[in-house]
Amino acid sequence: MHNSNCTCWNCPAIDLKGKVDFRACGQSTTEFGKKKDETSEVYIMAECKRRPELGLFDPMSITFEDCPQWQKTPYGYLLKDMRVMILGIDGYLGWTLALWLGSLGCRVSGVDNYNRRKWVKERGSHTVIPISSMTERLHSAKEVLGIEIDFREIDILNEKERLKEFIDEVKPEAIVHYAECPSAPFSMIDVDHAIEVQKNNVLGTLGLLFIMRDVVPETSLLKLGTMGEYGTPLTGRPIFEGMFPADAVLHWDGREWSLGGELTPRDPVSFYHVSKVQDTFNVYEACKYWWLRSYDIMQGVIFGVHTDQVSADPRLRTRLDIDEWFGTIINRFVAQAIVGIPLTLYGRGNQIRGFIALRDAMECMTRLIACPPEPGQYAVVNQISGVYSLRQLAYLVAQIGRKYFDLDVQVQRVENPRVEADEHPFEALYEKLPKNYGFTPKVNIAKEIYRMFELLSKPQIRERIEEKKHLIIPKTWWSGVKREVKRLELLDLKEEVKEDEERYKIYQR
Repeated sequence: MHNSNCTCWNCPAIDLKGKVDFRACGQSTTEFGKKKDETSEVYIMAECKRRPELGLFDPMSITFEDCPQWQKTPYGYLLKDMRVMILGIDGYLGWTLALWLGSLGCRVSGVDNYNRRKWVKERGSHTVIPISSMTERLHSAKEVLGIEIDFREIDILNEKERLKEFIDEVKPEAIVHYAECPSAPFSMIDVDHAIEVQKNNVLGTLGLLFIMRDVVPETSLLKLGTMGEYGTPLTGRPIFEGMFPADAVLHWDGREWSLGGELTPRDPVSFYHVSKVQDTFNVYEACKYWWLRSYDIMQGVIFGVHTDQVSADPRLRTRLDIDEWFGTIINRFVAQAIVGIPLTLYGRGNQIRGFIALRDAMECMTRLIACPPEPGQYAVVNQISGVYSLRQLAYLVAQIGRKYFDLDVQVQRVENPRVEADEHPFEALYEKLPKNYGFTPKVNIAKEIYRMFELLSKPQIRERIEEKKHLIIPKTWWSGVKREVKRLELLDLKEEVKEDEERYKIYQR
């Protein structure tokens, strides 16, 4: 178990308030319990909210493996009936994670203000996989899976007091923060949308940090970032996991400095991504100032429709968007293939990105929930399971659609409405999840794409795609121009696949 040797120092059930003067602790937890004077050792003492009978004790003396409150699961030791609150629980990821954690015995609570539904409706679109009202979803989760979810409709930006009251009532031991606008194109529409995204994301998160400081300072925060924070460095330098490794050095002007532990450079690619970078600094500072504990999860592009829970009943399905604002690339490609729209590559289509399947993302989140950072620790992981060129993914989707579903799938190059390099190096490191948290990807990308074709080809869903297929081709330009992109060329798949196979080998890990 990846977290068997973690101690009560990591546990969100620890009670440190009023017992530890963190200002006197410095930034290094390695010195805790090891400082000596001439006569005795100095220890940090704490109490346990779940086991008050222990009284004051050394929190480094009991491991998760030894504590009866931590129980074995396939994803590490997990607190029995762990209280997890999901902000943005109605969304693609939030609803999926709620069912996933509920099936593991967690006591799940959540909030949402339905902004995602409103934003998609503003575009004139809808989720192509039908979803019910939250009331019906909660009823179905109880009926089909036996999962009870404590839900409140709360706007975390504009109803901070209500959020604070709910957090105080639940006392969550982990908070998963999905309650942000996740769309780069949406943030680039005009000034009003740019302001809305940054206000919603940055100020909503900042308010949450203050609430956690005052109400649940020991609770672990899992904040969803994005690989887009880093950009795609044209120098080809590696994209480290949030911070420079200990042995990183800067050479300049004949001098040398250590960069170990410093935040790595950011080069956000939209006003949405800028909001995520601001989140990074706010969370980092809150951990420093108030000894909160947080994971900043730099997630790659999500794709897919399956976990055991969302596939258990049609009423439990999570949303899937295909419009230009909210449809992610593989999900959008499959929908295009089904309704006969040539798959759209922006520019040359040789951009490289990190990807992870929906099911694998849920496992990663669970492994992180099960292994909270130490007090004051700001930790970062790059949450991806593979690196692919967008052109290669288009060919893979086309191949599966043609071979198994008898679809005449074409691929086209169109004008790129974004401001990005068509060709660039890309070396993203994603070693912490497998090395430190025991994660191994379970989802074969081709198999998940096949599964998506199966689901999206169903008559009801295909009809919903047909209704909104005119919203797939982008009209939102980073430059502010308002027009649909034009086709540059229709590709010859046989020749292009041969050419691209050699290029793709460079990026496959």
